[in-house]
Amino acid sequence: MKSPIVLLESLWNDFQRLEPGVQGLKRDLSTLKRRFKQEGYGLFTVALPTLGKAFDRALSEGRFTCPMGFKTAHKKAIPRLFSGMLSEVFEPETGLLKESPNLGVIKNLRQVFNLFKKMTLDEETSVLLDSKAKESFYQTDEVASRVIMPDRITHQLELVSRMIMPNLDSEEFGNSDYKHGPGAVFEGLSSNQKWSELFKGIENDAFDLGKFGYELFALDLKDVSKRQIDTLSRLGPTTLEDLVSRNCARLISVPKNSTSRRTITIEPLLKQFCQQGLNTVLRRYISSCAVLRNCLALTDQSLNQKLALEGSLLDNWATIDLKSASDLMSLKLVKTVFGSKEVFLDLMMESRSGYVQSEKKYFELAKFAGMGNALTFPVQSVCFAVICIAAILDYEGRKPTWGGVKRVSRHIRVYGDDIIVRSKYAHQVVDWLEQCGLKVNIDKSFLSGRFKESCGVDAYAGVDVTPLYCRHRPDGASTEPSALQGLVEFSNHLWLNCYYEAAETIRREVEQRLNTVLPLVSRNSPGLGWHTRLDGANPQKWNRFLHRMETSTYVLESLKRRDRLDGYSALLKFFHVPLLGRARDHLEKSAIRFKLRIRRKWVPAKAG
Repeated sequence: MKSPIVLLESLWNDFQRLEPGVQGLKRDLSTLKRRFKQEGYGLFTVALPTLGKAFDRALSEGRFTCPMGFKTAHKKAIPRLFSGMLSEVFEPETGLLKESPNLGVIKNLRQVFNLFKKMTLDEETSVLLDSKAKESFYQTDEVASRVIMPDRITHQLELVSRMIMPNLDSEEFGNSDYKHGPGAVFEGLSSNQKWSELFKGIENDAFDLGKFGYELFALDLKDVSKRQIDTLSRLGPTTLEDLVSRNCARLISVPKNSTSRRTITIEPLLKQFCQQGLNTVLRRYISSCAVLRNCLALTDQSLNQKLALEGSLLDNWATIDLKSASDLMSLKLVKTVFGSKEVFLDLMMESRSGYVQSEKKYFELAKFAGMGNALTFPVQSVCFAVICIAAILDYEGRKPTWGGVKRVSRHIRVYGDDIIVRSKYAHQVVDWLEQCGLKVNIDKSFLSGRFKESCGVDAYAGVDVTPLYCRHRPDGASTEPSALQGLVEFSNHLWLNCYYEAAETIRREVEQRLNTVLPLVSRNSPGLGWHTRLDGANPQKWNRFLHRMETSTYVLESLKRRDRLDGYSALLKFFHVPLLGRARDHLEKSAIRFKLRIRRKWVPAKAG
């Protein structure tokens, strides 16, 4: 594919087929071609998403306001570009939302506005955005250090927090609660090296795991030879730099969309191990708490998504999104919410990294933690839920009682920084969130109207109008496994959303890069291939050993490196990693993160 315009032309053909009565589509395509020659990818990654934000806001507020960079027609409120489609949604002269706007056109418009919004960035742009993201991290930390919460709000939060997870401090940890996360650690260790270094850390008391209720499986250290103990002692931290690294995370950034990146902290090994254990316990208590289980489900986004769809139909729910939520979650807020759980709070504080370093800076954190801390997501979910409950009770003029707190918890739903509350409480909740040092993302929060957005679902009038994102350049020549997989998934989603010509355009591009034709595969298949509405497949042979039909296609596999593990470290891994989670050679090799290869393999014709 020589240009993204090829994809755009095929998408336009789909628009014409789906909405044949819409005027001006050919003129719009010609304008986009001309502007692309002048502006390049900036048209698709900056200008059109800006128009898309104005469009979403208009769907919510009932009136379209044309953003800068787009000319309006004479005596019209809508821009010349897309005027035919926009006229199906808004009154051209006034910009007012029509009583019965064309839902198909709304979905098509949002598709073209956001098509390349999350596209992978080039190296030069990534470097600039990396610097910008880290600078934002420093700035938000400075803001978090200056947070002053009103005494009245602090008191209300403390009262509410006493009524959630009442037995958290009495929890007895088990060894099964602990694990290593899948991500990188500060020390840059491979998967098996993590277990080796963990054992060394325990032996050398590098971190007091005893206070976290962790026992080394009743291992009698007297059985360990003196020579092994001496070796471990020599390998333990001895320098000031080693001591500091145990309390310091490394700051990096990862792609968020085509115009920004998000920061992640890479935690020290032993800290991360403890965070994972506390994370397991906290999630268990959330799911068993009579209050929090009404508003938190940290493994199920669908509950938020259903409420977003309902709210868009009935306008009875408001969706609130927080900007830099984890970066602005101050230590003061966390200590206020978890202050009644003194033992657990002390463990959280000890397991967090107090310092962060990047290429240019090394500084003490004022926020609770970055996104790399395993506790960040559940802790922020609890904090935001407590703020919402306290705000609603204050709106009603009621003091926090156990019954009142439990009742109000049914009027909210929180998943990280995605918050949904009953519409009548929305402005009160926003006010309390901001007084607690947080910042509401105005562009992605919809307190009233028929447009809502939460947990990856965009809804209007009860209809899912979520766009599909092309995350990899369709005009590139990359045969990177992740890029090919992304394009295959994009094509399949286009097909299932009735954008057949666009799907075929991407299909041809992928097969040209692979120099082969991919088969039809089941939607749950691990292999690369094309999906159908009836979940069809191309079986090619019968496996007489496994008694199933199979198809030959490409699959993605992780590249592995030699990573030998034995002795007590291997025993430690045995007790922590489930049997089904281990590869046959897991003590000899480990996968290299983000390194994939693509190869042909026989896969089940039907899967799932």
